[in-house]
Amino acid sequence: MAKIILKDQQAALILSASEDCLDLEVDIAYEGQLGMAAGLCEVIARRLIEDESFRHEMLTQVKQNAAEDF
Repeated sequence: MAKIILKDQQAALILSASEDCLDLEVDIAYEGQLGMAAGLCEVIARRLIEDESFRHEMLTQVKQNAAEDF
């Protein structure tokens, strides 16, 4: 995996998922103080983990995007 170096006030979601997304891990990385970028990542991470409807909506969009690429 490539090494990513975050700058101050940057944040990233780090996702690990099985192919069927039944096993989903969500981590957050950020540099500097907990700012807006990290806060947004935290909100998205919580929604992915806790909100089944949101997760389903995201997975549906991923499948549609994949189908369009072929």
